[in-house]
This record gives sequence, C-alpha cells and structure tokens, in this order.
Amino acid sequence: MSLTDRIAQGLEAGWKVTDATTLTDNQTHEADVVIVGTGAGGGTTAEILAKSGLSVILVEEGRLYYQKDFKMDELTSYANLYQEGMSRVTKDGAIAILQGRCVGGSTTVNWTSSFRTPAPTLNHWASRFGLDDLTPASMKPWFDGREQRHNIEPWLAEPNVNNDILRQGCEALGWSWEVIPRNVKGCWNLGYCGTGCPTNAKQSMLVTTIPGALNKQSGLIYNARAERLIIEGEKVLGVEVTALNSDYKPNGNMFSVKAPHVVMSCGGINGPALLLRSDAPDPKKRVGKRTFFHPVAFNFAQFDELIDPYYGAPQSIYSDHYQWLNVTGPAGYKLEATPLHPGLAAVLFMGHGGRHYEDMGNLPNTNLLLALIRDGFDEESPGASIELAGDGSPVVD
Repeated sequence: MSLTDRIAQGLEAGWKVTDATTLTDNQTHEADVVIVGTGAGGGTTAEILAKSGLSVILVEEGRLYYQKDFKMDELTSYANLYQEGMSRVTKDGAIAILQGRCVGGSTTVNWTSSFRTPAPTLNHWASRFGLDDLTPASMKPWFDGREQRHNIEPWLAEPNVNNDILRQGCEALGWSWEVIPRNVKGCWNLGYCGTGCPTNAKQSMLVTTIPGALNKQSGLIYNARAERLIIEGEKVLGVEVTALNSDYKPNGNMFSVKAPHVVMSCGGINGPALLLRSDAPDPKKRVGKRTFFHPVAFNFAQFDELIDPYYGAPQSIYSDHYQWLNVTGPAGYKLEATPLHPGLAAVLFMGHGGRHYEDMGNLPNTNLLLALIRDGFDEESPGASIELAGDGSPVVD
C-alpha cells in the first residue's frame, strides 16, 4: 500500500474541497465552469478544463471516500458508495442497477474492465444519427489518451479460476475470447474492486483526474445534489444545489453555483431527472427517453473444483463471439465472468430457507457467467424512460 494517499495529501495541502453540510443557506459560488458529477465524464472534463486555465467547481451528490475508508467490507461499501445504497431498481423492480454515488462515481466501484466503445457502435451512431465526430478514426486519439492516463492495458496476470472457466469453455466450443483491459497500476489482485480499492491501484477518477483538477485550483463540493439548472431565456447560468445530510436527505439548506458554462456529467438516469426538475426546454419531447441499459442474464454453475469467485481480478476474460460476428438479429451479447462476494451472492441467488443456505454453503465452488445484452440498435427497442417520483428523484421505467 502506498505510504502517502493523494487524497489525504491534497486535503492536508489545502485543496478546495467542501462538505455541503457545512454550508449555510443561500450562498453563491462562482467559477468559469460548473460540472455536475465526478465520474468518468465529470472527472475527465474537470482535469482537461482546469489544465487549460479555467476555474472549475465539481458538484457531487455522494460523499468523499478514499483509501482509508476502503476496507473490503460489503456491508458498509454498498450502503455508502452506491446509488440508493445499492438498491436502485427499475420501476417494476425487475432490473437492479449498480451505479456509484461517491466522489469518482462508478469509476470508484467498478470492476476495472475498460473497453473502447466498439467500432460498430460508433459507426451505427454516425450513420443513424449523423454523429460524424464519433467515428472510430475521430475517437482514436481520445481513446489513446485515456488509456495512457489511466494505465489501461490487457491484464497480464493469470486469470482467477472464475474467469478461466470462461476461457476453457470458449476453447472447448471453438468460440473466440480475449483478455480484458483493466485500468490498474500495481494491482494486488485482491478481487474487492467493487468496494473501493484499498491500495489505490485502480486508476479511477478518484486518484487520477480529480486530484489533477484539484491541484489546478479547482473546487469540489460533495454531499451536494444538483436540484435544478438556473435557466434564463436560452441560457443556463448555473445550478441550484441542495445540501444533504448523512442519510442523503436534504438538510434544509440550498445554495447556487454560478458559471457561464455548465457540464452535466451525472449519467443517463440522474441527468434526465435534472433536466426534468429544471423544466428545461424540450420541443421534441425527448428528455428522459431512449435511456439504454444493457440487461444482463446470469448463469450459475457449481463445480467440484474450488472456484473462490471472490478472489482475484474480478473480470479478466471476455468473449464477443456472439456480440457482432455470429449474430443474425439486432441484439448480440458479450460474455463475461462476475465476481461473487458473499453479500452480492446472497442477493443474486434470490433464494430463501434451506435451499438458500445450501447455495451459500457452496459459494466457494460456484461460478457465475453473464451475458451482457447489446441494446439500442433496433427501432423496436426504444429504450427506457426516466420519470420523476414525488420527491423529484428519478424513476426508471
């Protein structure tokens, strides 16, 4: 483990980091740019703009957790680091949504799989929606730069047994498989990436671009929910923000962050919700429409051999055999292995009573593969809709 943590070091050196619970009502903060969200989009944008000389304020709904807080403990990590305490689901409760709610966003809790947007996807967007700036050739220098910044490269260590089963199965069936690129540096191969990296090996926004921006005199306000955009005429002038208490409920104080430029990097769920709360102009009635997830089908198997699916790099092998080349319809799928920590397994098994007790007892011998379905390429698949609950929070239909 590193002797000095970048976050602790920066806080001690006087970074402009503020817990919104300490702010009084009706304050106004100003910058050249306000960025809502500190995940992959927000963190990257903040560093690039800060290095260009602009003053930036990052607004984050979650809290600031870092190395000292990451103890490989599912109970506290899921409650603290994930949206709605890891209980965010679709309106009908059928699909669970694992999404980060902390400084660094989902990059703080993801399993380090770091893929480029596939060329067929970029080409589809370019041809279907006229987004010519998103062709593979146009995006290549950006992908190259991000891979260098976050040390993204194929995992060179041997896969854990959970992932190696996928490799063995593909080879037995004659299917193609590849090694997953991971955004890590000096990884200890612990396997608990989803609870926050305790060694700072994961090159998330938390330890890369956010420190990069804060070192350039940017500001970070956390425990702060962007309530609505400040819109006057055709201009967005800033964001009205609600301070949150320890239970992520409004503490009664609101403040504003004014800036001539506002960047929304709060994701495909919270982003549309922010626009809906703001009564943003929507002449085409598209706000909250065409929100695409990638539904995942799980496949559990029990083996005689020891799997220990909770140890080692969570994901290191994948197969796109039925993603593009061997697909006759509009929806292919990516095959990956999934880590099975006890808390996560207890939920995914969806059992109860004696059978659940038996399944949990067999966890060391259990393998889990997933088929991640490619969605959004067919007119008959219009995507999800984002609505607002009575308290203004997003609902995924």
